[in-house]
Amino acid sequence: MNLLRAERALLERALPGFDDRLAEWGAAVEDADSGVLEAFRAAGGGNLLIPEAMGGAGLSCRDGVLLQRAVGSRAPSLAVASTMHHYKVAWLADALGAEAAPVLRDITARRHLVASCGAEGQVGRNLFTPGIEVSTAPGGLFVSGTKRPCSLARSMGLLSLSATAPAGSLYEGRLLILMIPADALGVHRQPFWRNPVLRATESDAVILEEVFVPDAMAISLGDPALTPEPFTSNLLWFQILITASYLGIATGLVEQLFAEKRGTAGDRAAALAPLESQCAALESLARAVDDGHRDEHLLGRTLLVRYTAQRAIAEATDRALELGGGIPFVTGTRNVDLLAASRALAFHPPSEISMRERLDSWLAGGPLTLA
Repeated sequence: MNLLRAERALLERALPGFDDRLAEWGAAVEDADSGVLEAFRAAGGGNLLIPEAMGGAGLSCRDGVLLQRAVGSRAPSLAVASTMHHYKVAWLADALGAEAAPVLRDITARRHLVASCGAEGQVGRNLFTPGIEVSTAPGGLFVSGTKRPCSLARSMGLLSLSATAPAGSLYEGRLLILMIPADALGVHRQPFWRNPVLRATESDAVILEEVFVPDAMAISLGDPALTPEPFTSNLLWFQILITASYLGIATGLVEQLFAEKRGTAGDRAAALAPLESQCAALESLARAVDDGHRDEHLLGRTLLVRYTAQRAIAEATDRALELGGGIPFVTGTRNVDLLAASRALAFHPPSEISMRERLDSWLAGGPLTLA
């Protein structure tokens, strides 16, 4: 089948045999105890978007789009959860380079997965300050707070979060990326995710109680008012990779129409077309990142593509569910679960609703501001 040929070929080159393993797993890959995240970690999946100079495979942003679409088509939870790792390590290498190299080399050597603490699910919260309390400590910082949901809650080797350094600390007034070992004293997990969809993402609550973070595990981003580029880069990597993951989930549902010859030839092509067009747009944006572009204009275009992808996913999956027929709907939940999982792109920040007026202002010539 030509559908997803390039994507799965890249996955096979990057992780030989892993695509076949996901295919053999089938629907069970979405079980909460499937072990797919550990299998991905052990195979070196977390190292793919880290530069070769830092021990990784050196895949590009465009490669990342193909990778996440391929993974999403087989294992929705793995695609979503792995995005939280991929975007953070790729961004650290991209935006900070040598400053982040020691941490990234350690991640690749240990095959760590990095969970990312942002402001998802917290209405009105700034994306880069997710409500974490930070206080000074000899040789570092104490950190307290709760992240829920937090994907990779059980499989993470490190928790990455952003926080503003308090007065009297080494980086006073600067925005920091803090890298916290998953087994650090004061790191706890609690059940949180109750939806059966995407349950294998391990999206539970992570609670930090006076966790000590040494200065060596703090990476300074500087004053956000003076250095916007790192934040633009962060959002570009996240938006591109998360959109690719959900396009992959939707493509996996549409792929079943071709495998089972559901509907007419025109029906099948019409179901796939919206997804292919958005993937092409996403690859173009990823190539711009690979070419060194990190500006506000590219971020604005990326957000427009992401929000259009949400509508394309809805159109394609609605059509696929209908063409799939009533018997699969009555006898199982797989197709409905895939449709529901594909719609969760709308819940990642920044939401389309929060950005409508901001994008309108930017398109009219103003600056692009974020919620």
